[in-house]
Amino acid sequence: MEDIDFVPIAEFLAKKDEERKNRSKEEKKAEKEERNKRDQCYMYAIVDGRVERVSNHTAEPPGIFRGRGKHPHAGIFKTKIWPEDATINIGEDVAPPVCCLSGLAWKQVVHKNDVTWLANYKDNKKKNNTKYLFLDACSKFKGDSDMKKYEKARLLKKHIEDIRTDYRAKMIDKDIINNQLGVATYLIDKLALRVGNEKGDDEADTVGCCSLRVEHIEFPKENTIKLEFSAKDSMPYKNTVEIDAVAYKNLQKFVKGKKPDDALFDRINAARLNEYLKSIMPQLSAKVFRTYNASIVLQGSKEM
Repeated sequence: MEDIDFVPIAEFLAKKDEERKNRSKEEKKAEKEERNKRDQCYMYAIVDGRVERVSNHTAEPPGIFRGRGKHPHAGIFKTKIWPEDATINIGEDVAPPVCCLSGLAWKQVVHKNDVTWLANYKDNKKKNNTKYLFLDACSKFKGDSDMKKYEKARLLKKHIEDIRTDYRAKMIDKDIINNQLGVATYLIDKLALRVGNEKGDDEADTVGCCSLRVEHIEFPKENTIKLEFSAKDSMPYKNTVEIDAVAYKNLQKFVKGKKPDDALFDRINAARLNEYLKSIMPQLSAKVFRTYNASIVLQGSKEM
């Protein structure tokens, strides 16, 4: 790469960017109207007789994938997505959207009425990885999903004290598995951590509660822990927080005699934790805890 002179490319792009910024209001308006006119037929879908907005009707352009943090796919070239890479999902006896590239056609047109995606295509960054096109966040499907999510949070409010009593009892249990289940649930409740599923070698090393390693935790002072790891989308998570004394002692016990890359919660996994959560309240998950606690914070800020 040291032998390649990128300066002419940078100068060319800077010149084009400056030309774009210096256009008149009339030119910008005309371009926007032309683009909207061209994309109008791709921006909306009719679902069960309702006109719904599509979330994002454009595929990602080709280029070098950068990612966030230490993503294993950083530097991989994203190839161009062609019409023959895309599968369209529409109702039967309905004309598919027009392919705007002359001489080309969609890979396949299907009629799946038991899914909510409108189109999909293969992502070359990862083997067997498929990207999907969905309806916008303001659609009825998304609204119904959000309603169910908040109904679960309301249900949790009725049982939260019993649940906290249960996981605190597990933290003082003589069984190590119960200890880890109790502490993990406590951290999910207090810190809004995700459960944390195991990752493959070709996936970003993002971490959740169950996949925390010894290297991710420190004990700066009594009843205080410092967590530092790569969270969802490889975003860094750094937090120093005072915690329950019993949880603190348990965490010190969990790291004793382990190497930095050993699992903090070595006796449980995400499936076992989810099984425990659902045993104390149907449909309970780490996500429900996050929704509940975030709603409490939001409600409190509105009352201030």
